[in-house]
Amino acid sequence: MEGSAPAQRIGFQLEKIVSELEQLQKQIAKRESGMQTIFSAMQDALLVVDSNRQVILTNQTFRKLFDAPEISLATPLLEIVRDPTLDRLLTDAFRGDGPVRCELTLDGSQIELHAVATRNEAGDITGALVLFHDITELKKMDQVRRDFVANVSHELRTPLSILRGYIETLLDSPETSREELSRILRVMERHSKRLDLLAGDLLTLAQLESANPHLQWGDIDLSRFFRDVIRDLEKKLTNKQLNMIVDVPPDLSPIRVDRTRLQEAVYNLVDNAVKYSRERGEIRLSAREREGEIELTVSDDGIGIAKEDLPRIFERFYRADKARSPEKVRGTGLGLAIVKHIAQLHGGRVAAESELEKGTTIRLVLPGPM
Repeated sequence: MEGSAPAQRIGFQLEKIVSELEQLQKQIAKRESGMQTIFSAMQDALLVVDSNRQVILTNQTFRKLFDAPEISLATPLLEIVRDPTLDRLLTDAFRGDGPVRCELTLDGSQIELHAVATRNEAGDITGALVLFHDITELKKMDQVRRDFVANVSHELRTPLSILRGYIETLLDSPETSREELSRILRVMERHSKRLDLLAGDLLTLAQLESANPHLQWGDIDLSRFFRDVIRDLEKKLTNKQLNMIVDVPPDLSPIRVDRTRLQEAVYNLVDNAVKYSRERGEIRLSAREREGEIELTVSDDGIGIAKEDLPRIFERFYRADKARSPEKVRGTGLGLAIVKHIAQLHGGRVAAESELEKGTTIRLVLPGPM
């Protein structure tokens, strides 16, 4: 019996060790579970490799990005990613000079890679951690910005060059005849108005794209609203002897919108219809309620838009078939982009239908009355 006491003590110690091991395993499992939760929630793909380029850790985003649902520990990275760009990035990271970056194209997407070496307690490099950040949309937005700046510069350059040229002519030729002076001033006036319109449309677009466009909501009667728009354009309609038809059901309920912004959108649409209509043509302005939405339509029987241009007419500065648009009817190239933004701010959308030499129909669809 004397030997039983030490045996019991040893047994108790073993049980204690086992219990502590179980607790430690639970803590490790919990920590690992927490890490996996964090890694799974990451929007960026994560990869950790050792110094032999064997996989230590990946997250779900990485596995989805490279179409590899299951990746075993110590899998050679080359079996998953066969891109020399990543291999060169790891080589640079293993030098240990600090974080390194590069870009690669993957299935049409632009991916930005950031890598940094991992080290042990002794400071030796043991591998590398790589983050994969999808910058496709950022690249697209940057290209849109570049195109926008280029287009604005182009639109400003032409009238400014003309104005500067005529100003130099007047300064160099003070004895210009009255007839020539009158012609020059008319040209200068036309281009100054073009600059004014461009500045106004750029300001409007900036306001619409801002975080707070300051919409002033109110109920409007579309019949009265359409009459006000036509009254403002009456002179242009008369000059081309255009027939304007307004079609609004008498029982159509008022809709809640920002009157000023909607007026700007409809004015742009009708003004376009006037510009591209032939003399003595017809423009139809109508409103209908369809499946809980209000559809405002502006139709003309003018020169129309080519099929290949139609998907792009709501882009900023895009002009359909410039060769068919004489200088005298050119606008700023921002009108339809403004219409699209106004529709979207109201929770609506725009669409276009057209056929060359037969006319164009633009539909502005808005949420119906509550």
